[in-house]
Amino acid sequence: MHKKALVCLSGGVDSTAALLRCYQEFSSVRAVFVKTAGMNPPAQAYESCRMLGIELIVADAKDLFNREILELTEKIYSLGETPNPCALCNAKVKLAVPYTMLEDQESLVTGHYANYSEGLLRRGSDPSKDQSYFLSLLPRRVLERCYFPLANSIKTEVRNEVLARDLPFLTSESQDLCFSRNKAGEPGDIVDISGKIVGRHTGLDAYTTGQRKGLGAHSSRKFVVELDLERNRLVIGDEENLYSEFCLLNSINWLRKPEDSRFDSLIQIRYRKPAAKADITLLGDGLSAFVRFYDPQKAVAPGQVGAIFQNDFVLGGGIIGKYRGDNNA
Repeated sequence: MHKKALVCLSGGVDSTAALLRCYQEFSSVRAVFVKTAGMNPPAQAYESCRMLGIELIVADAKDLFNREILELTEKIYSLGETPNPCALCNAKVKLAVPYTMLEDQESLVTGHYANYSEGLLRRGSDPSKDQSYFLSLLPRRVLERCYFPLANSIKTEVRNEVLARDLPFLTSESQDLCFSRNKAGEPGDIVDISGKIVGRHTGLDAYTTGQRKGLGAHSSRKFVVELDLERNRLVIGDEENLYSEFCLLNSINWLRKPEDSRFDSLIQIRYRKPAAKADITLLGDGLSAFVRFYDPQKAVAPGQVGAIFQNDFVLGGGIIGKYRGDNNA
């Protein structure tokens, strides 16, 4: 571990706890707030830094955010897929910008519940808060400079630690996007799996695989099964229609690439969803893979992040693609 720390501070309890621990552990500490969607640092972030005597730097990354996240998000939606902007933002903006600011012997610190040690990105100790999934797209060169002080902590002790020091923090933990989308897409037909028209949708952008709400009234509980971009149709069906045995994984960011082109591993297809055992076959240059789940998985959504695990450490992460039955793996 380095002697100095640059802490990514959002004003939330986790990043505030990371700031406090670095204040106690490092000889030199700076804090940085990465400004993305035009929002300034919350008052809590300024006050915590003032109380600890730490400089708070505001890094304006709005243009980079617009180019790398907003435009990419719209592109993924235009393909009839559901993006994961938060994971993309970690890799391309939120940690990428502070990484360029690092001084010699300075660690890049965040409040993520994850662990990077001995060249491996591992799950955090608190299973209810583990965020290694969201870091699976982060380049290895960035991870090698990272330190995650909350790696072995649980949420309750982290919160109590900050409260005991009377440091202010944002009390709400928003799970929403930090930006809004104005594009609604073109309305079209809602069809069942047989192709029968059963309603109208407001634009495919508003739906994702596995969704139940916003589908209208039907004789039984229905779910989004597919976004048919070519015909601008929303395909709905029963819960049993949501399960997939296969998918593709594209644009893989390898943190530790397996030596064999075919191997067994665990795939996590959503945050909060347990990783599932799968047979993985690398394709072409190894940046894409064909995934065969041992047990069919529910609501495998193209555009989402798929993180590849071996036990509790991350081999890499990529973007889920739709399998169309044309692979010979």
